[in-house]
Amino acid sequence: MSTPPNLANTTHHAACNVVVIGAGAIGAAATYALARRGERVLLLEQEQVGHPFGSSHGGSRIFRYTHPTSAEASLMPAMAALWRELEAESNEQLLDMCGGLFIARPGDPFLADATAVLDGLAMPYERLDAAAMAIRYPQFRLHDDEFALFQPRSGILAASRSVAAMVRCAQRAGAILRTGCRVQSITPHTAGVTLTINDHGVAQTISAERVVIAAGPWARRLLEPLLTTRLPLKVTHQQVAYYRAGDIERWSSRRAPIYIFSNEPHVYGFPIFERPGYVKVALELLDTEVDPNAPRSVRQPEIDALSATVAARLTGIDPTPVSVDLCLYTETPDRAFIIDRHPEHPNIVFAAGMSGRGFKFAIGLGQLLAHLASTPAGAYDHPFWRPQFALQNHALGAPAPTFAPRDI
Repeated sequence: MSTPPNLANTTHHAACNVVVIGAGAIGAAATYALARRGERVLLLEQEQVGHPFGSSHGGSRIFRYTHPTSAEASLMPAMAALWRELEAESNEQLLDMCGGLFIARPGDPFLADATAVLDGLAMPYERLDAAAMAIRYPQFRLHDDEFALFQPRSGILAASRSVAAMVRCAQRAGAILRTGCRVQSITPHTAGVTLTINDHGVAQTISAERVVIAAGPWARRLLEPLLTTRLPLKVTHQQVAYYRAGDIERWSSRRAPIYIFSNEPHVYGFPIFERPGYVKVALELLDTEVDPNAPRSVRQPEIDALSATVAARLTGIDPTPVSVDLCLYTETPDRAFIIDRHPEHPNIVFAAGMSGRGFKFAIGLGQLLAHLASTPAGAYDHPFWRPQFALQNHALGAPAPTFAPRDI
């Protein structure tokens, strides 16, 4: 009698130096960077590339230079250049620099900090009052006491297509992709790392010198058995809605920018980009913690609230949604990223808590992860390294800010 597939116990040793876990934006970027370095890299994905159950799928993500700290804002010119480089290599248009608006009231703390950062880095922006906005961007209704900060070096990244392009280019450089492989455990030892996986119901082990963990909402499950401290990661349910635009030209990315309302409710959105004739709008959800493996459905009260905001704030948009997509955020309390080596096993490198704001940085943070995985312990000399990424900052716990806008 043959052994049932789900009970099979075979051993597989991949001919690889590095295993990357997770083919979302960060894992795809790390694989792309490692393969271009000449590493023999194996990328494991528990679903398929571009699957709709995590944080990196969909047609669009915001790309913006407007950040409240120079640590993040100073990365943006390099990120834009790297996305353009990927466009050239993949022969795909991935980044639409349509400009970006932050809409707020005077004294808004986020924009006060962001404006100072833009000034310090000599990055261009304009401040538009409600009257100027009515003339220049009549797509938006502002209250009389509101203003908008317009930053021209902002726009839209094609999310799923960007991830697919990084994976495809990594494969051309020699990377191996295995889908339908769920990692069950990671065991470091003197000779490297051993992973146990479930490959379409078949138990296997994989050995490699190093591993990069970029598992998104599933990061805690893989990382906590390896660490002595509990990571402050929260996975939340998020949803985005699509609305029909009455004036297609007015809402095209040639005439309408991306936008974020810094006031309550914290709504953000896109011009027509991924679906002809439709705009994408979302309301950030804070208290919606979920199990990433549990079934989820649309939260209708939040969609109703979003539609009310669309009716009140956006012109020429039918406020009845035609469809709603779901995704997940995985964040730390202060929304800072965790990117580091394991403190005792530096051949284990990881990134976590990237959701909401991470996609725009992904292509550069993939290079940082590749550097951390390819250099000695203690080496933090990559230009994209920032001290706030260090694991020790999050193990100690940092206070959550009153508000830091998130964008998808």
